[in-house]
Amino acid sequence: MKGIKRTIALFMVCMMIAACSQAAGSPEDAGQQGTPVAVRMEPETEEEPQELSLSERTGVPEGTDFGGWNFNALVYTNANWGWDEIIYEELTGESLNDAFYNRNLLVESLLNISITQTARDAGALTGLYKSSVTAGDSAYAAGWLRQKEAAGCAMSNLCLDLNTLEPVDLTHPWWDYHSVEDTTMGGKNYLVATDISIADKDAIWVIYFDKQILEDVGLESPYELVDSGRWTQDKMMEMMDAAVLDMDGDGKMGKRDRWGLLTHSENFAASWLAAGEKIVSLNADGLPEATYENERFYDVWDKTLKLMKSDSCYYHDIGYISSGLRDGNTLFATEVIAFLRVYRVNERDFGVIPMPKYEETQKDYHTYVAEGTGLMIVPKTTEDGSRLGMVLEVLGATGQDSILPAYYDVCIKTRDSRDEESGRMLDICFTTRCYDLGLMFNWGGVVSTLKDTAPDNLSKAFASTRKGFKKNMAKAFESLGIDTGN
Repeated sequence: MKGIKRTIALFMVCMMIAACSQAAGSPEDAGQQGTPVAVRMEPETEEEPQELSLSERTGVPEGTDFGGWNFNALVYTNANWGWDEIIYEELTGESLNDAFYNRNLLVESLLNISITQTARDAGALTGLYKSSVTAGDSAYAAGWLRQKEAAGCAMSNLCLDLNTLEPVDLTHPWWDYHSVEDTTMGGKNYLVATDISIADKDAIWVIYFDKQILEDVGLESPYELVDSGRWTQDKMMEMMDAAVLDMDGDGKMGKRDRWGLLTHSENFAASWLAAGEKIVSLNADGLPEATYENERFYDVWDKTLKLMKSDSCYYHDIGYISSGLRDGNTLFATEVIAFLRVYRVNERDFGVIPMPKYEETQKDYHTYVAEGTGLMIVPKTTEDGSRLGMVLEVLGATGQDSILPAYYDVCIKTRDSRDEESGRMLDICFTTRCYDLGLMFNWGGVVSTLKDTAPDNLSKAFASTRKGFKKNMAKAFESLGIDTGN
């Protein structure tokens, strides 16, 4: 039986090798297939894009043989929704499971390596990673840690600049350009999202809405509001207020009533990012700088605070979000895309839309990637950077070819979504992802101050964090060897 399974698997490998050689040679090709890709402005040309082989796309020579080297990934296991396993033990017929299984088998065959993983609870990963690097034992080829933990390891000088791993090229489409652009510091990249895994995709923050409540209250179509650019915080609050209903008639709002919005504290960060604001942005020299103390951020915060503390919003029980949406107790609910797997069995019909703009004049929508997502880091003690770089490139390219379509086109947009409009909304969310270095590093405790205390007096709150912010950021720069010019 094992021999038969192995024969079938090797046949699948051969099929995937052929597919890789004919894979989309440009972002435009991938876009036509429905899978979101990085939008890059390229000079127009009348020449037809040439199909490139896997070797040409990655820079990894054909016939590369690493003599059975073990690529061991440090990943976290599924607790609620956040996980980043890259090992699937056997073929099951489920598209995403089989895409991972076949991708790994393909890469093992191409490079003569074995792919394994060390999976632990997310809280244990930082200790394992730090211990390994400190001991210099090279136990892990790469780690997928949550944003804050990954940033903490980088700030502790435990990670390699990914640009030093030849032939890694972070402009290749399997390295998420949103994460590359938003987390580059002084030309260096220590953490990145990649198509080797799906954790960063699952962590995209969206709004779910109940179609029946929308109809019962007689509200506008959220899809049309998004398409017309009129989907704003003001419009959302207006619809939230209209949907509120004391269903049990006891004169007070509780879990047996109907709310306008069910959410939790992470929606604060999602809101200011949706408005185009960040705690930390990159300046003209490519260096991080504080950008949260400006008049527009203050205005955005005031409106976000008004929304979160309104009588139509409930954000005190994260578990109530899923049950409330399931039972028809809310018009809107915010959560990550991963919950599509949970909500697709709901009897009540729902749709998916991006977070609202701050105002109609805002040019684009912006989509928060939840802090629980896994970002890839590489140990500073890596023994052979060239070997690791080649393996990462091939894993990423083959992940883009097979895992991303299985995840996005088959599962998210087709199996889990209820309508074509939701698929179009998800396209918007995927192509407007953004990250905030301030959220990751939390220098001076500024993010904790915002999310945990939700201060009414923002200027006073910021004043209390200003000194610590500058000191901690300077310390991080020094640790990372980033030249600030000072």
